[in-house]
Amino acid sequence: MTPGKKKILIADPQLLDLAALIGTLKTDYHVVTAQSAEEVLKELKNNSVDMILLETTLSNGDGFELCRNLKANEQTAELPVIFVTTFNDVGAEAKAFEAGAVDFITKPLYAPIVRARIKNQLRLAEAIKELKRLNHLALDANPNTGLPGNNSILDELKRVLSAGEAVTVIYADLDNFKVYNDIYGFAQGDKVIIFTANVIRVSLHIAGCGDAFLGHVGGDDFVLVVPSEKCQAVADEIIDRIDSGIREFYSAKDLERGHVVATDRGGKNKKYPFVSISLGAIDLTRRKLETPLEIIDICAETKKAAKARQGSNLYVDRRRDKRGAESK
Repeated sequence: MTPGKKKILIADPQLLDLAALIGTLKTDYHVVTAQSAEEVLKELKNNSVDMILLETTLSNGDGFELCRNLKANEQTAELPVIFVTTFNDVGAEAKAFEAGAVDFITKPLYAPIVRARIKNQLRLAEAIKELKRLNHLALDANPNTGLPGNNSILDELKRVLSAGEAVTVIYADLDNFKVYNDIYGFAQGDKVIIFTANVIRVSLHIAGCGDAFLGHVGGDDFVLVVPSEKCQAVADEIIDRIDSGIREFYSAKDLERGHVVATDRGGKNKKYPFVSISLGAIDLTRRKLETPLEIIDICAETKKAAKARQGSNLYVDRRRDKRGAESK
C-alpha cells in the first residue's frame, strides 16, 4: 500500500461492474471489494476505509438498509457513502439520500465523471472533519491563551501512543508564580502566563518544530509534545527566553535588589527568586507506555525533580525500565 492514498471499499455483487470500478480507481486509490453486506461489515471491522461505493442490491442484502445501519453506527456514521447503481430513477435516488448517502451515480459509468465526483466528496469529507476538529479545539481552548485545553491534551497523548511516534512529552510549570500573583495581582499574573505561552510558541518555531503540539492545562501549566531529537533545543530556547524576558514584569525596585519580598505563612518577610520555569519530560522513544495517565504520572515526577533544582531547568525521564532514571 502506498502511504497517503485513500482507501475505497466497493460493494457490488456484479463482477464485471467491480472490475470496471477497480480499473477506474486503482491508480489513485487503494481499492478493496465486497459483494454482500456481511463482507462490507467484516471489511470495516478489520480495516479503515475512507469511502464506500455501494450498489443498491447486494448479495443477500439491501444497499439502502446497509447505508442506514452504517449511518446509525457511531463508528461509521461519518463515512461517506456513494451509491453506484443500475437503478436510474428519481425514487431510488431520493431513497439513497434519505438513507444518508452523499452522492448517487448511475451505470453505465463514465470514468472521468466518477473520478471527479469521488474526489470532490473525499475533499468535502476532509473539510468537514477539519472543521469539527477546529470546533472541538475552540470549545476546549483556554480562554486566557487560546491554546488547546485538557481534552485536547488527552486526545494528543492518546494519538502519539497509538501512532508510536518518536516524541518527548514536556510538562512546563512556572516557579514562584503564586508569590508573583500575591505581590503583583492576578491581572499582571495573566500577562506572565500569556508571555509564557508566547515564549513556548516562539521556541518551538526556532527549534524547527513549529507544528508541534502545545496545550494549556490551566494556570501556569503547559504541555508540549515535541520530536525527541528537538527536546533539548526547545527546552534551552524556552529557558533562555523566560529567564531574560521575565524581568520585564518586575518593578525597578525588585530588579535592583534581585528578588521579591513577601510574607510567608508564619507572617515573616521572606525573599523569593524571580519567576523561572521547570520542565519535566518523558522520552517516549525509550519507554513503552500504554495510557496517557502513565505519561501524566511520570511528567509529575520529573516536574517535581526539576522544581527541586534552583532556577529554570529541564529534567527528562530516560528510563528504559522501572529501575531508575537518568536526569538531564
